[in-house]
Amino acid sequence: MDPFKNAALKISGNNSELIEFPNFYLVDILEAVGSLNKLAEDIYEKTGEDYYYQVGWGNAATILNDLSMFGAKPLTMKFFIAAGSENFYSDKKRWTKLLRGFGDAARLAGASWNGGETQTLTDIISPKSIVLAGSTTGIVQPKSNLFTDKNLQAGDRIILLSSSGVHTNGITLIRKVLKDEPKTLIKAIKNKTIIYSPLIDQLLLNKVEIHYTSHITGHGWRKLMRAKKEFTYVIDKIPEPQPIFKLIQDASGMNNEEIYGDYNMGAGFALFVRKGLADRTVTLANQLGYIALNAGHVERGPRRVVIEPLNIEYKGESLQIR
Repeated sequence: MDPFKNAALKISGNNSELIEFPNFYLVDILEAVGSLNKLAEDIYEKTGEDYYYQVGWGNAATILNDLSMFGAKPLTMKFFIAAGSENFYSDKKRWTKLLRGFGDAARLAGASWNGGETQTLTDIISPKSIVLAGSTTGIVQPKSNLFTDKNLQAGDRIILLSSSGVHTNGITLIRKVLKDEPKTLIKAIKNKTIIYSPLIDQLLLNKVEIHYTSHITGHGWRKLMRAKKEFTYVIDKIPEPQPIFKLIQDASGMNNEEIYGDYNMGAGFALFVRKGLADRTVTLANQLGYIALNAGHVERGPRRVVIEPLNIEYKGESLQIR
């Protein structure tokens, strides 16, 4: 998939997410929720319990958290759903919760929800399944608020913001290794994905100098070295992962290096801030109800992530994203 993304970017000739105007930037994000809806389907069929609200919320949250990596304030959102059969739309309880979850997440972030697209794709999508995606447009104003790796510096502190659990990534493996444990599957979906945009807004309003950010999703803690610069990211403190991760690890046989390389392990978002602002950043985050940890620092050296408490090192070539 990543070669496809790189080819698309090369053909377009520019970064299609960022549009520059004289006094501001617009940022456009298009994202999909992966197979979280399939997890909800499995639980619905096995137990009758409905977690489509969490799916709708997670769909919006994934989009909004990607937007936050630019320092952009969300303005509008759009929703996309394609079903394999008209039968999905006859279950009003499910789709009502799905839409309400998406709408509530948009409102939390201060974005308006301006409709979207609904399709039925018979013979393309499984009759019992749906595909979900969406988009958002946000604004960076003033332009100096834009987060890019150009601002990243040796000595910056790495602030990890707590996740609520697996969020929306790594679901395929969870469905595979825990397929016969519906109660455990519920633990993987019941906690809503945390949305970090309200915190980013407040940090910018309080003039906290954020040099860079990373949304920790697929690729796990390797995402800490998303920037292309040659820096080493040293983690000396780690948050306690939620119990669901131990269940995944035991069922899959993954070691620490493997699971931290694929899952967020209790840290859903990372902020890279000037050294003298670390304590203030943590305090502001805690005041807003987020759990923040002053977890490490950036230093000159080869591009890699070093998690000292676990004796784990990820080299730059292990992260292949656009």
